[in-house]
Amino acid sequence: MQEQSLFQKIRGQSRALKILFQAIENEHIAQAYLFHGIEGVGKFTTALYFGMALNCLANKEFRPCGVCSSCHKFLNFEHPDLLYLFPTPNLQLTPEGEIKNDEYRKEYEGYIRNKIETPWEDYRFSSNIMIRKESISWLIKRLNISSYEAKYRICIIEDADLMNIETANAFLKTLEEPPESTVIILTTNNPSQLLPTIVSRCQPIHFQPVDPNVIAQILIDDFNTSPRTARIVSQIADGSVKYAIHLVQGESSKLRERAFEIMQMALEGNDLAYYRSLQANLQKYNAENLIEIIRYLCMFVGDLDLIESAEEQVVNIDKKDFLIEARAKIPIQNSAELTDKVLDFVLLMQDYIRKIRGNVNLQLIQQNLYFQLNKLFRL
Repeated sequence: MQEQSLFQKIRGQSRALKILFQAIENEHIAQAYLFHGIEGVGKFTTALYFGMALNCLANKEFRPCGVCSSCHKFLNFEHPDLLYLFPTPNLQLTPEGEIKNDEYRKEYEGYIRNKIETPWEDYRFSSNIMIRKESISWLIKRLNISSYEAKYRICIIEDADLMNIETANAFLKTLEEPPESTVIILTTNNPSQLLPTIVSRCQPIHFQPVDPNVIAQILIDDFNTSPRTARIVSQIADGSVKYAIHLVQGESSKLRERAFEIMQMALEGNDLAYYRSLQANLQKYNAENLIEIIRYLCMFVGDLDLIESAEEQVVNIDKKDFLIEARAKIPIQNSAELTDKVLDFVLLMQDYIRKIRGNVNLQLIQQNLYFQLNKLFRL
């Protein structure tokens, strides 16, 4: 049995964990919690580990141990007293919890597998998702049955803001009077979308954006990322570990290709082509699209700092030839000068992202980011 708690794997959330540690230590467990904060900061993992800790069979200081029979069942989503709801398509769920829709049953099982094996990866259902009233009806029925073996029955409702009003109202009575020895944990990125009556019946615990230094260390320790790449990514991930992982894994998309096109035009000094493309695409990219493009631009720029000295650590390795060409054309005295320029560019792009979220004119931002990129190539 390992000699440490799995809670040590959760980094950057010391305040939230302190509240939960005190609850466990004092045996003063709330019947309902609301874990809220931006996406990708550990809300669900903490909820799962908290439920495990309340039922772990190891010595108190090692809970949750992750290896006892109870923890093993939780980690594999097989514990009979773990009730887990998340937004889904219409599963045609029976009151007994049987999924009648075969196609969506496979997707439901795929979502669970993804949660166990690669929880930082997004899983996309083939249809619109929500937390449906029949799922809440099944949950209520289960909660009215005695628990099987756990000291505390754990109910986790992920993305609880995706209940509609009818579903939320159906759940409200259970939240007001949950069965004894039952802990209900709601997670959400958007607490303002929950009914005030639901929020008021939970103990709120805020999960803050993760410090960039912590994100960088996670990428280095757990995803074999180079320190320089980790430093760049951590600065543009907006406090989300999940998004940082997506970036270092080099996800491909049309927005990534748009970022690459902008890089090419800036390197060639083809200002006319850029402004023509800007006019042609004015209605194509909304604020979130532009933020994604800026983040990909930062990754490309970060790769320029790696392509000569640490090619094996380059994220956009499929653009290797372009990166070599671009790096060769940048007039600098030494690699340290380029590293400083790259970091300055990234920090400026962070400021642009903040301005986009403050509803600054998107066309102006796109003009300015091209100017700054052009300036980077002409040091």
